[in-house]
Amino acid sequence: MREKCFFFILLVQVSISTAQQNQKKIDSLLSQIESTKIDTIKASNYIELAEIYRFKQPKKTLDYARKALKLYQNSKNNKGQSQAFFYQSSYYNSIGRIDSAKYYTKKNIEQLWLANDTLNASSQTSNLAYFELASGNTDKAITMLDSLAPIFEKFSDTSRLARIYVVKSQAYNFKGYSNLSVDANQKALNLYKTLKDSVNIAQSLMLIGDAYQGNGKQNEAIEAFEEALDIYKTLDNKIFIAQAQSYIGDSYLNLGEYNKAERYLSDALILSKELNFNSNIARSYLNLGRLKLNQKQYDNAITHFNEGQELYESLSIPHNETRAKFYLGQAYFEKGDYTKAIALLDESITISEKINDIQRLTDALHYKSLALDKTGKAEEALSVFKRNKRLNDSLFNIENKQKTEELQIVYETEKKEQEIALQENEIDLLEERAKVSTLQKWLLSSGLTLSLIALGFGFYGFRQKMKRNGLEKEKVDAELEFKKKELTTHALQLAKKNEVLEKLKVKAEALKLDSDSKNGYQQLIHTINFDLQDDKNWESFTSYFEQAYQGFNEKIKVRYPEINTNDLRLIALLKMNLSNKELASILNISPDGIKKARYRLRKKLNLSTEDSLEDTIINI
Repeated sequence: MREKCFFFILLVQVSISTAQQNQKKIDSLLSQIESTKIDTIKASNYIELAEIYRFKQPKKTLDYARKALKLYQNSKNNKGQSQAFFYQSSYYNSIGRIDSAKYYTKKNIEQLWLANDTLNASSQTSNLAYFELASGNTDKAITMLDSLAPIFEKFSDTSRLARIYVVKSQAYNFKGYSNLSVDANQKALNLYKTLKDSVNIAQSLMLIGDAYQGNGKQNEAIEAFEEALDIYKTLDNKIFIAQAQSYIGDSYLNLGEYNKAERYLSDALILSKELNFNSNIARSYLNLGRLKLNQKQYDNAITHFNEGQELYESLSIPHNETRAKFYLGQAYFEKGDYTKAIALLDESITISEKINDIQRLTDALHYKSLALDKTGKAEEALSVFKRNKRLNDSLFNIENKQKTEELQIVYETEKKEQEIALQENEIDLLEERAKVSTLQKWLLSSGLTLSLIALGFGFYGFRQKMKRNGLEKEKVDAELEFKKKELTTHALQLAKKNEVLEKLKVKAEALKLDSDSKNGYQQLIHTINFDLQDDKNWESFTSYFEQAYQGFNEKIKVRYPEINTNDLRLIALLKMNLSNKELASILNISPDGIKKARYRLRKKLNLSTEDSLEDTIINI
């Protein structure tokens, strides 16, 4: 399982341009503010200034947003107030104060609803989902995002839809669904490329790099981060320059290239301090601390970790706070201060338990058991070690569960997409029928002669009948394709479930040899065996198969009377053209068992050595 840390994401505000502004523009806006007595003009100029300084000097953005808000409140301008609240939220997000950012986002949404602006209110709700994610409420964030996507699709708002995919990508990453995370981010990147949105293209590249980094592909991560960094430098977006530098330094650190790592991390720290970019300051300190820890410079490492930990405590980002506590505990352990190490590791354990970060929890328990052993507390050390071992076992199960859940989400998503396609086909068919009905009424009510009616309508009716037949055929073909896809997905899910259970069974058998609780493990193995052989799974599979290949089983039974239930199962899977490995997993038998089953089936089907078993079954 990959290490998770929170990734700073750009807030979206479509109504204000993010293009680079020059000093001449700034001077012009300030001049207008000085010369005009109209509050709304002053306020709108303050908003433009807030945008100009947003990624260069965030503190100025906050000052201008507050000035604009005061003027907009005096005039009771809801849209103006919403923009002012947006920039205040953006500022607090940039310095890592998530609670404050969440508060001003809610104020922004309130004003947008008062202004009857559904689209922008929905957009800001996606920012709120991002803050829920930052606060550790991952499931809540995903639910919010799923409810917003149809709104942006209805409005054909590509930019905001891409934003949904960006945040969902990170939410899936926190859940451990790496494939879904990469897929969501790739969708976002493709949408941003159609818009030629450089800022968000760079952000998608950062998230791709983050995924590579978490999977241990550091060189690929560096390539993506550097491509994003080049874009940020062109746009002079200093906040994101600092972030990219920090992530590149992190990857070089993971590669053990300490000189390059220190250069990038130091540059990121200096720029982040200039911008008061607290979340990136904390991250840079943590990575510099890790670098010094690897170089066995323990006092320097502790100094850096303390700086990062204090900032993370003030930012209320629990995923990163527990990291900081753990690294500090690790540093004190390596230094030999075991009492201090235990105290810090306990704090990391408490936070990890609260946010259900099992990976960090197991790491902290491991070092705590070692520290307790060093202080002579052997019994307590053994107790902590046993808990660590149990959690490692559960981590194995969680990872397999995540893979199964991810497969289920993919299946359900594809099923929904197929159902939507079928509904659209049905709508087209109904519309064609409605056109024919309307034409019939029109012709009958007109003063045309019967012969003209017969000739004209007969020709048109023939054409419409052909068109309806075509639509109906498309509908039937789509339904059949959907059923076949549903059947294949179900079969692969069955294979994946059996593969996971088989791995769990092997692990349980291995643990049984090292444990006194043999009866408990034996019961677990028995339960797994029962689930592997559960006929309910086959009942569902048979139902799907018969819908996709109507009458196939009856043909087999009539043509080959000796075929039994197990033979039918193998024939159905061969009909789907699955591999021997997939067959073995689904049927829960060994590869040699598959060979024997195929041999017996060939005999029952009276096939010669030259005949292909697969071709014979597929052609039935």
